Amino acid sequence: MVALDGIGYSQGLNKMVFPITYFGPIPYFQDLLKSPAVTFEQMERFPKQTWRNRMNILTANGVLALSVPCKKPNGKNTLTKEVVIDYDASWQKDHWGAIESAYRHAPYFFYYGDLVHDIIFRNYASLLEMNWEITQQIYHWLDFEWNAKRSEEFEVISDQSQDKRLVYSKKNLEHQQDRYIQVFSDTLPFEPNLSILDLLMNEGPLARKYILG
Repeated sequence: MVALDGIGYSQGLNKMVFPITYFGPIPYFQDLLKSPAVTFEQMERFPKQTWRNRMNILTANGVLALSVPCKKPNGKNTLTKEVVIDYDASWQKDHWGAIESAYRHAPYFFYYGDLVHDIIFRNYASLLEMNWEITQQIYHWLDFEWNAKRSEEFEVISDQSQDKRLVYSKKNLEHQQDRYIQVFSDTLPFEPNLSILDLLMNEGPLARKYILG
């Protein structure tokens, strides 16, 4: 049985439980969008340095990590649903500047750019609410049916392969991915496991086919 640092437990078999991410990595969405029903964990104690508040994009200088600054009102006992975004920091301007610089020459920036800008510059009551909207939007952009719920208790999963909270708590992912054309393909080697934004900006609607493999 998997033991994660949560409060409140429910026994679950064959449940697909995911963290909810900030424009999460491509492998995350490959797993997520192939799952018929998904539960997003909101009752875990919020872990540090994961895709819950971080994404990687590809710039002219290589991979850049962007992190959303957060506040944990209950310290180490703060649940994911309680984490708030630190809007005193200038992260929105910084993130948008980096995204625009990285993808303004991508084939589909004209379509997704303004939409991503609007999400980033909107203020949310919590990190969870922002990530929830981001994930819904990605489902919509890729024409997938939204069929997700939030956990009511911390989900304990007996099969570790089903517990995507563990998989996507790793800082470095080693998933094998098929190549696609990236903005800087003429000067940089292919970079796998980037944010879903990289795939969307470069492949547009074809990202759906890529996700489904």
